[in-house]
Amino acid sequence: TFGLNNDSWLLLDDPGMGKTLQMIYLAEELKEQKGLEHCLIICGINTLKANWKKEIKKYSTLSCRVLGEKINKKGKISYASTKERANELFNPIDAFFIITNIETIRSDEVLQALKTTKNNIGMIVLDEAHKVKNPSSQQGHNLLKLTNYQHKIALTGTLIMNKPIDAYSALKWVGAEKANLSNFKSQYCVYGGFGGHQIIGYKNLDLLKEEINRYSLRRRKEDLKDFPKKMVVNEVIEMSDAHKAFYENVKDGVKEECDKIDLNANNVLAMTTRLRQATSCPSILTTSEILSSKIERAIDLVEEIVENGDKVVIMSTFKEPLQVLYKLLKLYNPLLGTGDLTDAEVSNNVDLFQTDSKYKVFLGTTAKCGTGITLNAASYMICIDTPWTSALQEQVEDRINRITNTKPAFIYRLICEGTIDEVVEQIIEVKQAISEFIVDDKADARAINILKNYIQDLI
Repeated sequence: TFGLNNDSWLLLDDPGMGKTLQMIYLAEELKEQKGLEHCLIICGINTLKANWKKEIKKYSTLSCRVLGEKINKKGKISYASTKERANELFNPIDAFFIITNIETIRSDEVLQALKTTKNNIGMIVLDEAHKVKNPSSQQGHNLLKLTNYQHKIALTGTLIMNKPIDAYSALKWVGAEKANLSNFKSQYCVYGGFGGHQIIGYKNLDLLKEEINRYSLRRRKEDLKDFPKKMVVNEVIEMSDAHKAFYENVKDGVKEECDKIDLNANNVLAMTTRLRQATSCPSILTTSEILSSKIERAIDLVEEIVENGDKVVIMSTFKEPLQVLYKLLKLYNPLLGTGDLTDAEVSNNVDLFQTDSKYKVFLGTTAKCGTGITLNAASYMICIDTPWTSALQEQVEDRINRITNTKPAFIYRLICEGTIDEVVEQIIEVKQAISEFIVDDKADARAINILKNYIQDLI
């Protein structure tokens, strides 16, 4: 209702409360009621293009198209140059939803194409809008030129990441803020320091709060009494070019190995484990410095979750991604729960996480921390990868989803597009028990066949 009654606004719901789905349904309703022809989705985080495509296909009957996406006969995805994407916009586009990333907007050619295209784009959704907080950046500068659209909605759970001026770009883009950046700063910033040009504080924040409230819809998870006790988000991630190339190299190695060995259960599991390691943390398999796209996304989520005042648990089958995250998340005083620590050390870390507000992130392996402990000081969990069974995955998620919870639990399962992750998700969804093979040598033939078929399809 809010979206139908307001053309340009901010959706500031807490992370995990379905902002993507709300926009899909709103766009459909605007098409039905007002004849909307195209909805453009601009992803503030490039890797989320794949997730938007998946969610649209899952929840909508309307077509979608990722700008510049090319899929060859083998199903391999690549992307056209920005110049080709600009040319694509000049030609008729049949799809209702058009998906791109904010980096594309850096191109003046793409900007010009969006402003002059014959495709009638009546709605723009800017996802993860806090990533475009700098209006002086090329993408921020160009975004503020994309204003001649009837419906503009900026999505973020963390509009103000560090300082009040972070809100300027989003407010300006949706038309809530009329002043230029200098006047905005004069209104809300206190200057001093050397030469009197440094921002040393803020003022009139009650006015800024009123402005944000007037142009936004925000709901906190604790405010929704009927909200599900647990919300699972299967988030599909588009891998970076470097990560994708590495995965393809590992896949090529598996293909070569297939010609030399018998594809029995043991070998199938060994090969698929190697592919899973490649999506979770390339450093398990190589000394090259290739950052996992999952780790990059986990960092983005942690930043957003902690800024909203919550703690977060990150779980993985492998210890290596957790060790990488331990270094990259130092700002949040992370605590470890891996097999390298004694039971006493893990127990102490659990107690610190549960009782001390200083510690915002807990990093645990499913083997060490997947059962038997309580971590419900966090309302959020990020699963870098998942165990082989739905039962064990439920156990992992139950570390934060306890009967004593007063708030719902949000689980993010990270899945790399076009990889073994999607096959594992399929196995979990049909509740196949591969762990029985690992524990007591009883292989579930259906689950093993799913993996075997995936390996054979690589050849």
